[in-house]
Amino acid sequence: GLERAAGELRVVLDARRLDGDARYHVELAFEEIVANIVRHGVTKADVEVAIAFGADEIVLTFEDDGAPFDPCRRPDPPVPASIEDAPLGGLGLVLVKKISTHMTYERTRQHRNQLTLAIPAH
Repeated sequence: GLERAAGELRVVLDARRLDGDARYHVELAFEEIVANIVRHGVTKADVEVAIAFGADEIVLTFEDDGAPFDPCRRPDPPVPASIEDAPLGGLGLVLVKKISTHMTYERTRQHRNQLTLAIPAH
């Protein structure tokens, strides 16, 4: 489903004629967040994603019924001393935090995770 959803996102981004860094960052955030939800969230239903295009930012909202997880409170892993010391994986959330202007998390009344993040549109 992730590949199909990423393809649908690309169609939306093409229609909006979004390119450059903004497009790359939206695609990166989408793939990292959805992949983490699918791998670690223990979801029972689909992951819902909404995207809103503003003049200055693009807001993505992810919602799922998985285990509660607030990525905003998760500390970043320590910076490795060298490339040889760097672990494989585990840095996707760090990247998403760095490219986002803000990120919020809420556990809804319906017991769903709702993660909202904004990416500069330029």
